[in-house]
Amino acid sequence: MAAPEGDDGGITTPETKVESNYESPVATGNVVWSANPTNDEVAYIDATSFTVQTVQTGEGPTYLAAVPAPTGSTDDIAIVQNAVSQDATLLHRDSQGNIATTTFASTADANSWAISPSGHWAIAWTNAAFVTDPPPAPAQGFGNVAVMDLSSAPANGTGQSTVMAVGYRPSQVAFAGSGDATAYVVTQDGISQINLLASPPVTSAQFPLAASASTPSTPPGEAGSTADASSTAPDAAAFADAAASGSDASTDAGDASSLVDAGSTTVAQVEVAEAEALPPEEGDDAGAGSAPDVSFTPDGNYALVRQDGLAFITVISLSTGAATAIPLPSAPTDLDLAPSGAFALAVLRDTSTVAVLPIPGIVTDPAAVTMIPIPGEIIGRAIVTPDNKTALLFTTVTTVSDSQLLTVLTLSPPSYRTIQLHEPVLAVFPTPDSNNAVVLHSVTPTTDPQMPAMNVLGAFSLVPIATTLPVQLVPVPAEPTSVAISAASDRVVISLRDDPTTTYGLDVGLFPSLQVISQTLASPPVAAGIVNGAGQGYAAQQYAEGRITFVDLYPPDGGAPGAALTITGFDLGARIVDGRDE
Repeated sequence: MAAPEGDDGGITTPETKVESNYESPVATGNVVWSANPTNDEVAYIDATSFTVQTVQTGEGPTYLAAVPAPTGSTDDIAIVQNAVSQDATLLHRDSQGNIATTTFASTADANSWAISPSGHWAIAWTNAAFVTDPPPAPAQGFGNVAVMDLSSAPANGTGQSTVMAVGYRPSQVAFAGSGDATAYVVTQDGISQINLLASPPVTSAQFPLAASASTPSTPPGEAGSTADASSTAPDAAAFADAAASGSDASTDAGDASSLVDAGSTTVAQVEVAEAEALPPEEGDDAGAGSAPDVSFTPDGNYALVRQDGLAFITVISLSTGAATAIPLPSAPTDLDLAPSGAFALAVLRDTSTVAVLPIPGIVTDPAAVTMIPIPGEIIGRAIVTPDNKTALLFTTVTTVSDSQLLTVLTLSPPSYRTIQLHEPVLAVFPTPDSNNAVVLHSVTPTTDPQMPAMNVLGAFSLVPIATTLPVQLVPVPAEPTSVAISAASDRVVISLRDDPTTTYGLDVGLFPSLQVISQTLASPPVAAGIVNGAGQGYAAQQYAEGRITFVDLYPPDGGAPGAALTITGFDLGARIVDGRDE
């Protein structure tokens, strides 16, 4: 097991989180939406009839987001930020195909969206990570957001929008429960709370990301608290069982409403407070200049913070603002919250150990951490599967041999097995049913001008994780740019793009057979995904006159996806830009 060079052979390279970079842009039940900033239009393509229509918006429509339709409705709804006119247009297509628009005031430079799960609210905000040409000056704080009440959406009229200050450099937005009462914005100043019930909505509180509670003097993992992964660990088993059974293991006397994280490509660069826990490892930068992970529990009560180089996790009460430092034996390289919110996993790469943090028990007893060692392997990241029963462990540090391994950790009782992937791991996407995973790889490009069909510029694997079956490693002649998995967990669509060699494609993977069907695209894909309502995979492409390719994922004969259908010559425009804050 090779480690990169460094002090005492230690690994100093941080882990990378790039899964959100590959998420697919805007598709609703039956429609793919595409903005044309040049002609001030949005095209909407019906994936059942393959008809294409356009609708006029504000000036420079650029950043799109899907909006949930009301319960029981089959309408398709999206919203777009108009970069030039600095407003937003809500697009509502009813089941008869009629479309209505509503205009909302927005901010001058919004490039991201957060949409409440109920579809009642939309928040337009600026993610500085997306502002690169030119890079923003320090004085540009992007501290304003626009909160839009989508329930006040008169057809072809003007809706209610409130612009408010939330703090320096927002980087993440989350909604409590259905999103109809409270929203949270993570900034470099802390966590700002937005009261959506006020008229108009208002920033009602700001919680600093600061550890203020005292912590135990003996960190977990010392004094014999480490559990063998092959033995029973009651705490970890209890958390996993509670999550799997659907019981609310995290409910306490606070707000028991669900809190849904709207997602973010970047997390806030905030100061985590003076450590009352362990000091950082010698040589670590104590998180200076790094971006900490911020996760919100589904019950709406807590935010969890991890910062590079600091040997503790901070848990912040969203009802009181109190912060508790949870000490760990070494600085975690990753923190992943279970979808149920019943527990979180902190990965201690230095000791190849996973720390299980029960929620909310860890708040009142910071020592109530179960340690699960993974001896003989280097692990730096963890992703808890949707069923809350399993964690996928890996490292993205390509200079160690373990970067080609994926460890499947069963949480109840703790046990694990390791899968050889043959190429370094870049990103991991478990299927919704938790039975399989799609893994993107970092590869050393190999090209042969004489045999271009043999070029390998990327690779992905289809990996069974619920069973011990073979892995399908797929080399590809261009880098993957989008990954979408069907709601039924049986199809995956991956777009491929390499401009220097003009190699463009769309691969469709099938579960559980692991068969892969490749389609060649005539132009560069700018967005790829799945329209679940229509059972279609798609790739919208960069083409002056508009081009989109559909693949029927479930043909009538029940066989494998067949030939692609490409629609060319409509005014789809140059690009689809995903404006979610994901």
